[in-house]
Amino acid sequence: MILSSRSKLDELKSNGRLPSPKGAAMQVLLLSQKEEVTNQEIAHAIQADPALSAMLIKLANSPLAHQVRPIASVLDAVAVLGMNTVRQIVLGLSLVDSSRNLTCKKFDYQKFWSHSLLTAITAQNLVLLRGVGLASPEEIFILGLLSKIGALALATAYPLEYSAILEKVEADSSVNLVDLERAEFGFDHNQLTREMLADWRMPGAFQSAIMHYEDPCQANFAEGSRDWNFLHLLHIADYLTRMCLAQDSERGKMVPKLIFKATRLGVESEMLSRLGDGAVNDWHDWSKLFKIRVVSVPPFESLLEVAPLAPEVSDAGVLPGNVDSAFKLRILLVDDDRAVLMIMKMLLDSSGHTVAIARNGIEALAMVSDFMPQIIMTDWVMPGMDGIAFCRELRRNPDWRNIYVFMLTAQESTDRLVEAFEAGANDYMTKPINPKVLGARLSAGQRVVQLQEELEHERQLLHKFSSELAVSNQRFQKLALTDELTELPNRRFANEHLERQWALAQRNGSHLSCLMVDIDYFKQVNDSYGHKVGDDVLKQVAHALHLSVRKQDVVCRLGGEEFLVICPDLRASEFIRYAERLRVNVAALNFTDTSGKNFKLTVSIGAAGKNPAVASSEMLMQLADKRLYKAKESGRNRTVAD
Repeated sequence: MILSSRSKLDELKSNGRLPSPKGAAMQVLLLSQKEEVTNQEIAHAIQADPALSAMLIKLANSPLAHQVRPIASVLDAVAVLGMNTVRQIVLGLSLVDSSRNLTCKKFDYQKFWSHSLLTAITAQNLVLLRGVGLASPEEIFILGLLSKIGALALATAYPLEYSAILEKVEADSSVNLVDLERAEFGFDHNQLTREMLADWRMPGAFQSAIMHYEDPCQANFAEGSRDWNFLHLLHIADYLTRMCLAQDSERGKMVPKLIFKATRLGVESEMLSRLGDGAVNDWHDWSKLFKIRVVSVPPFESLLEVAPLAPEVSDAGVLPGNVDSAFKLRILLVDDDRAVLMIMKMLLDSSGHTVAIARNGIEALAMVSDFMPQIIMTDWVMPGMDGIAFCRELRRNPDWRNIYVFMLTAQESTDRLVEAFEAGANDYMTKPINPKVLGARLSAGQRVVQLQEELEHERQLLHKFSSELAVSNQRFQKLALTDELTELPNRRFANEHLERQWALAQRNGSHLSCLMVDIDYFKQVNDSYGHKVGDDVLKQVAHALHLSVRKQDVVCRLGGEEFLVICPDLRASEFIRYAERLRVNVAALNFTDTSGKNFKLTVSIGAAGKNPAVASSEMLMQLADKRLYKAKESGRNRTVAD
């Protein structure tokens, strides 16, 4: 809620109950807001306050000013320090001095100004460090210095009431200060700060940031916008200050969140360490000028190094809904900055993805085979092996060519991005990482990965189907060419094989013979013992023939009780002896009828060999068949070869 009217503010001003610049300080503040104010005008206003004049000359001669020659006049002091620095000092000194003797019992005036000063210095240094043109560093300093002036105003205007509120907050940490302020006064200290800044003609962006910097989640600013950056800059400065002023036991717990918040603004670990140490050093120097107490803070490098990277997930935000939550990814994060790894991992973990981390390209390459990431997000600048070299090595392995690679970079230089894509990157993201952008880019990468995996799955299914089809074809082919009862090749196979052997014999001039074999009186077996015994007889005869032939010979069942033996390289002079061996082996078999009694069977054989008078494989087979018929007519159980 914003103050609905300025009646309260006007009432407090008229009663002189608000902290505000007085006399020369107010004049300097107003003059500095003019576009063409001169040093002479500023110096003239300061000279109206002897104490302020003496303080400025003293500061101009101190180590803070880095001045060699002695300064003896206010005009020289203004020239040396600069108009913006003078405005900071004058405003700060005026407000601090005017509040030294106030009497709100529970309000710690020293801690308040110590907090305000460190917030101002941190905010100013953060702007200088990042090089972001949000506002001049001097203006940011004043914003930080005045960020909680509304609380001081409430303590000044309502010392008893505000002391009671602070006592409740001190007794119960779950009580919200803002809620108590609104219940008691109808507005809170942030709203009052905004009204005071507006009254002092501070920029509108300052006023917007003041409303929500303590809890940026309440602001509806687009991430990455000027207002968003302003808000979070002040929020980080305030949070770093609260961490520095906290007890040692509490400070350690706050460090991870500071790392996280700073990274969201693009301030990575090394930069944050420089920011913290520089701000604390300046804080100690400025505190002597303002005569306020400070505390000792360990070097930030040691604070950041030992901090567990485990902030609350709620601070990380979540990836937008366009990311397919049902399709979880294996993601490898590669960055040498712990803070960046933390924020990225928190965002990705919150969406259910499996995340692994590596500190450089060498470490990442060693992890790829075991982890097999679907997506890699790698920083560009890293020790040991940078992102470009890592990407090139990754693409040299054909097994890793489908891994989707994001390059993380702090700049969008066209030449640099071309270099990244030529090295094998699929996409890029600029730092600081914006969760919405990350979600959108990840969604695009996710679709590619999902499509690749679907295609690979379909390829595997097709390969499996092809293999199964080949097996089925082989099985069907075997069935088509195999006699089901005896498992010998059938008539179709016999015709094709005999034709092939005939062509081979013709080409090579080699010999070829075939034997037509028929079981004698087989019909009587079926009639006397039934078809089951008949089938057993066929199988035993087939087995005996198969065992009796040479390896290169093929025994086929033509149908019924008739078999064909195809014998490559068997001379006509040899096949009578060969056929007799088959006949004798069959005659030696013992068959069993349905009652368990044994009985014997014989076969008749017609043999024929390739010769000039035989013009084709078909004639060869017909000749063997004729001789078989002759063997049967001659009394069976014999071989006929002419």
